[in-house]
Amino acid sequence: MTQPPQRKTRGRPKKLDRQRTVELAMESYWRDGLNTLSVNEICRRTEISKPGLYREFGGEDGLMEAVLNHYREVVVGEIFSMLSADRPFAEVLKELVSWITQDHGTPAGCLFVKMRSSPSRLGPATTARVETLRDEMRGAYKAWYQRARARNEVNTTVSPNLAAYYLDTQLTTVLVQMAAGEPPDLVRAQAQLAFASLLLV
Repeated sequence: MTQPPQRKTRGRPKKLDRQRTVELAMESYWRDGLNTLSVNEICRRTEISKPGLYREFGGEDGLMEAVLNHYREVVVGEIFSMLSADRPFAEVLKELVSWITQDHGTPAGCLFVKMRSSPSRLGPATTARVETLRDEMRGAYKAWYQRARARNEVNTTVSPNLAAYYLDTQLTTVLVQMAAGEPPDLVRAQAQLAFASLLLV
């Protein structure tokens, strides 16, 4: 029996490596910030054409959203793991500050923080994802503080909701300082001072 003739597909064969493109774009946005990179420069660095970018991601907004999703998985996921650990609050806090001020061989600071500080550079899909991740992080901080409060490990006069916003603000400040090239020891010392109000004396 003869095989039916195969239909030829229209257009060029798909050669774009989505995962590699997302990883290269993540590294670029993370290292250089969003405001210094044009769409053309991102296409050059990731070695894809503009039409290829639009075919695969629907535009730069779709690429940024994919980048943030990947960053959430490979970087922010580490923070969520720390926050969910059943260990003393002060111990986890010290580990968290130490972790975000260490050199991991990646760009300094935090891509998520850079996206939050560049709202005019984001499209609607990335903006929505940033807001969702922000709320997810604040929720994790709140749950973490609530557990510590129930164990009488923290200042019980501070509400979990206020503590969540305070933790978010102070840890963001730490990451901004790291991105600016501040000495890690100084950044850690300032963070320790800032978080003293949450801890039992």
